[in-house]
Amino acid sequence: MKINTFHLFTLLFALLMILGTGCDLYEQDEYRELVQIESYLVAGRQLPVVRITRTLPIDVEYTFESAALSGAIVSITLLDENGGTAEVFPYESGAATGIYIPQDDTHIVEARRSYRIDVTFSNRDEQLSAVTTVPDQISVINDVRESVVYQSDEQLEIVLAPTVQTQNQNVFVFDALALNPTPESLTPFYLAAVNDGDAEIEDFFSNSSGLINEGNFDIMADGTIFLNFPWIGAAFYGETTVVTNSVDRNVAELLRSQEVQLGGSTLSPGEIPNLRYNIDGGIGVFGSISSDSVVTNFLRP
Repeated sequence: MKINTFHLFTLLFALLMILGTGCDLYEQDEYRELVQIESYLVAGRQLPVVRITRTLPIDVEYTFESAALSGAIVSITLLDENGGTAEVFPYESGAATGIYIPQDDTHIVEARRSYRIDVTFSNRDEQLSAVTTVPDQISVINDVRESVVYQSDEQLEIVLAPTVQTQNQNVFVFDALALNPTPESLTPFYLAAVNDGDAEIEDFFSNSSGLINEGNFDIMADGTIFLNFPWIGAAFYGETTVVTNSVDRNVAELLRSQEVQLGGSTLSPGEIPNLRYNIDGGIGVFGSISSDSVVTNFLRP
């Protein structure tokens, strides 16, 4: 069943958690304070909030409030096809320190367009900038089954309308948001994790598939994109909102490097690189996403 609401909370929350712990991912004998930007454009939505913080030493407990920075001068610029300025959107301080909101709440983020963020300060010397190209708007066009038997041979199939590619390859992330999560409805893998004390049930209320690259989906002759929702993404039996996200290069590189940090690599600890950021003059992410959502029911075998 197709729904109109875009549920982006899982992916964006995951990214915020990555960035919130970013100060732990630097060698501490080389620690220096860095400015961090967090902002995500979503195709078809209003301009986003921008969060600006500083990194903290490893021996200081991280909270957004303690890391938040005031005095930032923020703007997001819509670029023309030659990289020049098409329109500038100034930002202003929000209700909380470190939160910056657009003065113009009418602009709708345009798919397949590039945007640049610029940040300077009235009370610091740093100058930061970054560019993102918003993925083409995706749309689920098949009649998604209202129910699917968990781990059956027939996976949940998602077919997307043809899109214009804005990077070398399309990269997707599925999010599964359980609509009635209970301990009794956990699927076996996640039930074991909770029972073993390795996780809390709340960790799986919304669950991400990780990156899905072109080797894991098919592009048909007519340009439609055929994806199978991976069973590892289903943490609960029952009614679930399944969100398909097309992510830009900046978000993809951050998630990919995070997978390496968390053990998805054969590299030894001394060889594992820091997270990959796209911010000139600082760290963080200025990225973009397009999404569409459906609802299905994962049935017990």
